[in-house]
Amino acid sequence: MRIHRSLLVLAACLIGASALAQSGPMPLPAVTGHPNIPAAGRPAAPLVFPPVLYDQADNDASTEFVSQDFETAFDGFDSEGADDFVVPPGVTWAIMAVTTNGQYFNGSGPAAAVNLTIFDDNAGVPGAVECSYPLQTPSDSTGTFTFSLPTTCFLPTGTYWLDVQARMDFSAGGEWGWEARTVQSNSPAIWRNPLNGFGTGCTDWGQLQPCLGSTNPDFMFTLYGQSVVATPTALLVDETGAGNQNGMLEIGETATIAPSWNNGTASVFLLQGQAADFSGPLGPSYVINDGSADYGAVAGGATSNCETATGDCMAVTITGTRPSQHFDASLTEQPSVGFLAPDAGMPPKVWTLHVGESFTDVPTTDNFYKYIETIYHNGITGGCGAGTDYCPANTVTRAQMAVFLLKAKNGSTYTPPACTGTVFGDVPCTGGIFDPWIEDLANQGITGGCQVSPPLYCPGNPVTRAQMSVFLEKTLRGAPYVPPPCTGTVFGDVPCTGGIFDPWIEKLYADGVTGGCQASPLLYCPNNPNTRGQMAVFLTKTFTLVLYGP
Repeated sequence: MRIHRSLLVLAACLIGASALAQSGPMPLPAVTGHPNIPAAGRPAAPLVFPPVLYDQADNDASTEFVSQDFETAFDGFDSEGADDFVVPPGVTWAIMAVTTNGQYFNGSGPAAAVNLTIFDDNAGVPGAVECSYPLQTPSDSTGTFTFSLPTTCFLPTGTYWLDVQARMDFSAGGEWGWEARTVQSNSPAIWRNPLNGFGTGCTDWGQLQPCLGSTNPDFMFTLYGQSVVATPTALLVDETGAGNQNGMLEIGETATIAPSWNNGTASVFLLQGQAADFSGPLGPSYVINDGSADYGAVAGGATSNCETATGDCMAVTITGTRPSQHFDASLTEQPSVGFLAPDAGMPPKVWTLHVGESFTDVPTTDNFYKYIETIYHNGITGGCGAGTDYCPANTVTRAQMAVFLLKAKNGSTYTPPACTGTVFGDVPCTGGIFDPWIEDLANQGITGGCQVSPPLYCPGNPVTRAQMSVFLEKTLRGAPYVPPPCTGTVFGDVPCTGGIFDPWIEKLYADGVTGGCQASPLLYCPNNPNTRGQMAVFLTKTFTLVLYGP
């Protein structure tokens, strides 16, 4: 026999009720529960269930507590229960179906309808309504309700409360109770009886134990749906649209902003984005010309870019005077799944938009322009001279190259160990700013210097394009790395007849880092000095440096 929460704990409080007196004698529920009577139920067509999102339909306490909207004569006993669940960080849950475990008692049911509501959390109790499904007719298996929601409930990261209330007349079907659970997940379940017909004093939300004397802390339920994971993966700026289409945002142009997002779930979802904010350092004006992006229907596991998917992307313009040499603006995009309001979508993404024309001697039409801006934005270079110039045609010295390589590999904040002055005869460690970087490069096995005996580094010598291939590959892959044998079929001036650099040059080409110095016939120019403009390309491609993107 189960122990149940009777609708009328104190029958005496109803015996004297005028409504009952006027209608004559009426059977009253017993104070204690009775064995369950098989319910007629409400069978439904078999549901094709989505995956389980959350499940606490276990550890059955064999006890249920009434959560019901009764007929007018028993309004004082209208009550409802709620239990909480948590959507983990970084995802949105798309809830498509719900099961709540329950029982009928003091009657056989079935409920005429069921109200299902999902609230957000307000300091440990239900707050604002997130999704409301009144007067549903779920599949009913002796009081266990299964709802196939008429609309998907999208919930971003946070805590929520599930509230289920049967709409059933006591005189027709008795009572419905939500099945209790012996273990607790998250916060304890709560219950209320606003008009205090049961005499518990819990006219507002209270936990089951103090309200009802229960030792069982939770209700039993299951949520079904998809965990919606949309991850930003890339960003194209000024590749199409009204700007100059050089892949860079500049002051005065209207640039198209085209993000890419990945669908991290197994199901197709519709994805949109909305520009929520565009701002930056004080001084310039920041204008959102087009605030929306449409990524279309994104298949499970696929990535979509708004430009290639629909052609509908965001666009922005900056006007005014440059506030500083290194200038970044911020564009906040609010993605939403299923064309919902922004507050029902994913967490916002703040895109950093580097603003070009950082150096006065690198025009926007220069072939090296975007690569130079990329290494500058990543903190690998500060320019030359006073810093407002980059000097793209200047040759790179072996000393400068040590800094370029180690910052590109390890990040702009990297600092090498202190130098000793004992590695190379021409790197004395007497205050030279490049000395620690040169010794670090040698200690990592990337260079053996320019001469073995006595060991020298030749810090002021230019770096040739041949030498550059070794420096790049060893820095990227580690000192022990050895490239595949060369073939002599790639560059006309790299014949593979014993040149020590030939395998390294061909490997650099195979990696897509270089296309040579001339296209037809294809040449590499191995003995030419490496310029600062070329260096920007080598570093960007070798170390996959990103100017725009996550």
